[in-house]
Amino acid sequence: MLIDIRVVISYFSEIVLRRIKARKIGSGAKIYLVAPSSYPVYPSMNLSFGIDYLRKLGFEVILGETVKLALRRWYLSAPDDVRARDLVEGFRRDDVDVIWFVRGGAGALRILDLIDYEVIEKNPKPVIGYSDATAIQNAIFSRTGLVSIHGEMIAVTPKSGDEIGLKRYRESIDLVIRLLRGEVLELKSPPEGPFVKTINPGKASGELVGGNLIIFTLTQSTPYRVDTSGRVLFLEDIREDAWRVDNYLTTLGLSGDISRASGVILGEFPEPQVTAPTPSIEEVAIDRIRRFTNKPSIINFPCCHGGDEHGHFVYPLPIGGRVSVDADEGVVYIEEPVVE
Repeated sequence: MLIDIRVVISYFSEIVLRRIKARKIGSGAKIYLVAPSSYPVYPSMNLSFGIDYLRKLGFEVILGETVKLALRRWYLSAPDDVRARDLVEGFRRDDVDVIWFVRGGAGALRILDLIDYEVIEKNPKPVIGYSDATAIQNAIFSRTGLVSIHGEMIAVTPKSGDEIGLKRYRESIDLVIRLLRGEVLELKSPPEGPFVKTINPGKASGELVGGNLIIFTLTQSTPYRVDTSGRVLFLEDIREDAWRVDNYLTTLGLSGDISRASGVILGEFPEPQVTAPTPSIEEVAIDRIRRFTNKPSIINFPCCHGGDEHGHFVYPLPIGGRVSVDADEGVVYIEEPVVE
């Protein structure tokens, strides 16, 4: 008798995994800042600006050692063991309410097997980040069931004097704060934002998983993979060639991760500079999604790496939280609070 190992994995993951949520925050909440991937590099990022904005909102900011100490190694904020320990320290401490990443970059995959998931499960707290954070957030959901927030990071700030970029940054942070306070949101692209296109029409709902396309695909080949069955799959990326996006989406398609999902949300995929004839990333992404599923799907959702000279639109999405997608109207609804 032949047994499909993917079915067995899916079956046991559904039995073991229970969703847990952190407590909602109040005024004066204490926010722990960590750099579990790369360190904010000046002048392209302004960590001080982000910290100042959090304090103006009335929050107390606590700096993890990956942020306040000079521990940089290669392209990493600190050695692997230090980054893993600093992340878990935020969960371990009683005086911390929220764990917020200062930036993405690279290196999150290196610490997945160094994280103490038992501490996280016993001390659930909101985790906010995107990009390289995809590996950590999906691994935490896979191992503990903790719902986290794919959202704006503290050091990913606009250029000095850019009022339009500043407005976007504040709005992105404010949307995360609303989720941390227990609100639900209806998210649709603003008039000045990207035009959300329908790939496959219809409506879908389910717990959301995913994030950065490359990082999510790589994580899915590890013991920390998440089951996409009946869930909404969300993917985005930046500075990637069309053929690479093709390869990664095809990998997720061949593994069944796309076809098992109830629906697909694709973010913006900024086009790189090319010197030879090539299809657009949008063309390739639409082709790949339609190849592997006919379920409701959209592209150009304003979620993170896309944008223009004024920066990004980083609409928050709950990793592990329940959402619904109206692919006909290009709207995403966060259906339940991400905190309790």
